[in-house]
Amino acid sequence: MKYDLTTQVDVGLMEQWLSTKENRHLATGHVGTHLDTYEKSDIPLDYIICQGILWDVSNIADNREISLSDIENLYIPENAFLLVRTGRSEQEKYGTVDYFREHPQLSNELIQWLSNQPLCFLGIDCAGIRRGKEHESADRMLEKNGIFVIENLSNLNQLLNTDVFQVYTLWFDDPVATGLRCKVVVDIVS
Repeated sequence: MKYDLTTQVDVGLMEQWLSTKENRHLATGHVGTHLDTYEKSDIPLDYIICQGILWDVSNIADNREISLSDIENLYIPENAFLLVRTGRSEQEKYGTVDYFREHPQLSNELIQWLSNQPLCFLGIDCAGIRRGKEHESADRMLEKNGIFVIENLSNLNQLLNTDVFQVYTLWFDDPVATGLRCKVVVDIVS
């Protein structure tokens, strides 16, 4: 069974936001489901297919930062795609003020630890792994270690009772943009 984790974007909301941006081209890359590539690293083609791991933190994500102590007993296989379910995309519609306001975030200590794990992608169902001025620096640290952050995923609740699945990720290269729109699809292995 296949599930599309790509967020559907309301064109009207997107146009409204883009009209406030100085560079529409650069801003468009950060709309909806996208991966951040601030360092402009080459993403290996092997990253197209990864073993997926779902980490459900929806029970704590609205109350506090997600910390390293929350990740106990999580096995991360080589070249994995870690999907972090905060529940934000299920609670708030993408593009609304409430979706972006005070969205869940990972602690700096957890991000540092994840930067040394055998990951290809770290995906999350909200606007980023850190907020505000810390957003870009957290993404850069992971990217320097070959891990790319994919933001604004949806439908992660579809994977709650799934142990083994493959994640297929396709992105659109752009030599200038720091955000690359992408498509993320899960195939549950039976």
